[in-house]
Amino acid sequence: EKQRLEQLQSAKIGKGVGKPAIGGAFKLIDQNGKVRTDKDFLGKWMFVYFGFTYCPDICPNELMRMAEVINNVDSAKETAGKIEPLFITIDPERDGPVQLKEYLSDWHPRMIGLTGTPAEIADTCKKYRVYYSKAQLGADPNDYLIDHSIMFYLIDDKGEFVDYFGKSLTPQEITDKIIKYVSGTADDSTHTPNSIGIKQLVLPTDVKSTSRV
Repeated sequence: EKQRLEQLQSAKIGKGVGKPAIGGAFKLIDQNGKVRTDKDFLGKWMFVYFGFTYCPDICPNELMRMAEVINNVDSAKETAGKIEPLFITIDPERDGPVQLKEYLSDWHPRMIGLTGTPAEIADTCKKYRVYYSKAQLGADPNDYLIDHSIMFYLIDDKGEFVDYFGKSLTPQEITDKIIKYVSGTADDSTHTPNSIGIKQLVLPTDVKSTSRV
């Protein structure tokens, strides 16, 4: 709990201060074993979700929503060919490239899975203000819980954080926001509350998941 509160405090932002310090450089490995960095996606908008393949319920639900958004933006003229959907694991010990490839093939052919060393994943999660915590349950090293924030992130074609989308938004509402951002028609009403230039960014208050394998 102390760790979660510290992460929330570190995400404070204020109007007029500039863009929130969310996102940044990463160097990870995709589901085909290829090294991928944030620079590979410059020129495209990244639609990012952090989760893990052994999650029994929350992640599958969110990936169904993510797949729907991908189909929506791929079929909209304003966003077709401009969005790269990324699934970044928070469980690198179990989610290697082979596991990611098999898992993501069930959800959408365009999803790019990313993994890395525990240190690389921890660094990426820190940059994106992702809360996650593993609790060992027994002697089996694979018997553990992962409590994590549930959020989609939108990063623009220059690699800058734009907005985040929580569970309260439907796939269509997320699609509409993405279209407005990409087309340059977004206004103050488009931004998620607490996301851009407003008080404090609050991520995992009502969007936590506890999952056991």
